[in-house]
Amino acid sequence: MPIKKNVDAVIADAERLATVWGENPKFSMGDLTLDDLKTEITKLRTLRQSRDETRTRLSKLIDDTNDQTKLVSGYNSRGLSGMRAIFGPDSAQYAQVGGTRQSERKSSASRKGKTPQP
Repeated sequence: MPIKKNVDAVIADAERLATVWGENPKFSMGDLTLDDLKTEITKLRTLRQSRDETRTRLSKLIDDTNDQTKLVSGYNSRGLSGMRAIFGPDSAQYAQVGGTRQSERKSSASRKGKTPQP
């Protein structure tokens, strides 16, 4: 099974091939010319550069999205707390923004005096 090479290694190999081919003009590879090879190397370099720039932009977008998510999440938490403080923990408004009304919470069962069964 062939080893997969990264883009930089493929470009380096192709440049070596082009250099040696340029020094030996009688060499041929069927329909492929030396100029065709150089054109394809240039295309690959351009694609690599575009890919790297896109990765950088994507990384920035991810960071910006994460920062904005933290900010809005903080607003949501503050808003929930504010609704609870202003309207009360059993209010419809508190429930509408995602809080669990106090009357709808399960009461915690007291475990005092209970002996574990063997």
